[in-house]
Amino acid sequence: MKLKYIHKVNLLLVAIVLLISACYKDKGNYDYETINSITVTDSAAASKIYLFHDDTLKLNPTVNQTLPTSDLSYLWFVYNNSTNSAYNLPRDTIATTKNLSHIIKSDIFVLGEVYKLTLKVTDNITGVSSFILYDLEISNKYGTGWLLLENNNDKGDFSMVLPNNTAERNLYSLLNTGSTLGKPVSITSSPFSVTDDLSTPNRRIYIQTENDAIELNNLTLTKKFDIGYLFFAKPQIVKPGFIGWTGYLSGTTLYQRIGLAVNNGLVHTNMVGGFPGIKKWGEALPNPDGKYDYEVAPFFAGATIYSPTYTNVVYDKKYKRFYSIGTNALVAFSPSAGTHFDFNNVGLDFIALDSSNITNQYNAVLKDGSTAYLLQFKTVAATGDPVVSVGKTLMNAAGIATATSVASSTITPHIFYSAANELYRYESTSNTYLKAYSFAANENVTAIDYQKFVPGTGNQRLVVATWNGTEGKFYYFDISTLGTLSTNYTNVFTGFKKIIDIAYKY
Repeated sequence: MKLKYIHKVNLLLVAIVLLISACYKDKGNYDYETINSITVTDSAAASKIYLFHDDTLKLNPTVNQTLPTSDLSYLWFVYNNSTNSAYNLPRDTIATTKNLSHIIKSDIFVLGEVYKLTLKVTDNITGVSSFILYDLEISNKYGTGWLLLENNNDKGDFSMVLPNNTAERNLYSLLNTGSTLGKPVSITSSPFSVTDDLSTPNRRIYIQTENDAIELNNLTLTKKFDIGYLFFAKPQIVKPGFIGWTGYLSGTTLYQRIGLAVNNGLVHTNMVGGFPGIKKWGEALPNPDGKYDYEVAPFFAGATIYSPTYTNVVYDKKYKRFYSIGTNALVAFSPSAGTHFDFNNVGLDFIALDSSNITNQYNAVLKDGSTAYLLQFKTVAATGDPVVSVGKTLMNAAGIATATSVASSTITPHIFYSAANELYRYESTSNTYLKAYSFAANENVTAIDYQKFVPGTGNQRLVVATWNGTEGKFYYFDISTLGTLSTNYTNVFTGFKKIIDIAYKY
C-alpha cells in the first residue's frame, strides 16, 4: 500500500510540472502599438452660456493628444435640449473648425429655448474621437427695460433703454420689416401674464396709433394682431387712446382682472373669465342713461383687491364727472360716495389720473382755467361707511395747469409734473411745491414716469423724456426714501426721435 501511494504522488508531480511548462511556453513575445489619445477641455463648458440673437458665440477649446498629429477633423453640431423637445429633432452642423465663431440666428436658435452644443474631434488616422458638450440658452435681449414710443414725422417707432444702461433704437422698424406704424398715440405693457386664449399666456404690449392698435409679441417685439383682430367687431370709428389690463393682488402676486380699451372716447372691456374660447374686446359700454354720449380720458383707477367697492374708475372729459365701469355699462357713483366733491358732477377739466402712496387711493389732477385742484378718492369704502372721497385741494403748484405730464409716487405723498422745460415736485400733505430741475431753454419735457423699484437696487426713480426740436433725450433721476428728487440726473440717453409716451416692459 505504501509503494502504491508513492507512485500516485509521483504521477501528480509530473502532471503539475507539465502544466507549468505548457503555460510558460505559451507566453509569446507580441508587439503592441500605442495609439493617439485625445482629450478636449474648455472652462466655458463648466456652466450654461446665455446668448442673444445676433450675438457671436466664440469658443476656443484646448485639444490634448498623447501622440500629436495634425490629421484631425472637427465637427460642431447643436440640437434643441428643452424639456418639451422631441427626441427625434434634427441636429444642425454649424462649423467644422477647431475654434468656433458663430452668429446666433433664429433659423436654428429659437428665443427662450435651451440647446446642447457638441464638439467632436476625430483622429483621421485611427478614427478615434473625443467629445465636449456645452449648454446654451437663448435669452431675450429685450426682456425688460423702458419702451420709448417715438414720433418721426407722424410715423411711429419705438426704442428701448435696457437695465444695463444701453439703448436699442428703432426696434419696431428693425424687427418688423414690411410693417409700418402710423402717427403714435400711446404704448402700454402689462406687469402680469394675461390669459385671453388669443395666444400663449404672457405679458401683453399694445401700441395705439392714430388709426390702429396693435399687440406686440412680448418676447420678439414683433407685431401679432391689429385692432380688427383684438375686437370681436372692429369699431366703425378707429381712434384708439388706450388698450391694457387692470389686475388685483392675491398675496404678493398680481393677477389679471379685466381688459380695458378706450376708442374714440368710449370704453370697451375684455372679460377674461366666465366663458370658453378666445376673449376679445366687445362693443362700447353705454353710459348710465344707455347712451354713447361721453368721452373718457385714457386713464384708469383700478382697485387692487378682489372685491372692491369700485373696480375701475374713469373720468368723462365731456360731462366732467367720474364713472365706475360695470359689466354692461358705465355706472354712476352713489350720491353718498362723496362728501368732499360730487363724483357725478365734478365740473373740472382733466389733467391726469394716477395712483398715490396709499393703496387703493388715487390722485386726480383737474383744473378750472388756470386754477388746478387735487381730488383724492378711494376705490374701497370702509365697512359701514360709503364715503370714498378723501379730499379736494386747491393746488399750490406753479405750472400745474399747463402740465405736459404727471406721475405720482407710490411710496411718498409726492406728485411729479412738468411744464415746458421745468420739472417740479408737489407734496400733497403740505400743499407745497418746488422746482426740481430745469432743462435747456429749448428742451421741453414730453413724458415722465415713476418707477417704484429699480431692478437690482430697490431705489425709486423718475424717468423723463425731452425734445429740443431735433433730438429726443431720456433721463434718469434718483428719488430718495423721503421723496426728494436728485438735483441732477444720473443717466441721459440721446439720439431718439420725439418720445411721446413711455412704458416699462416687465
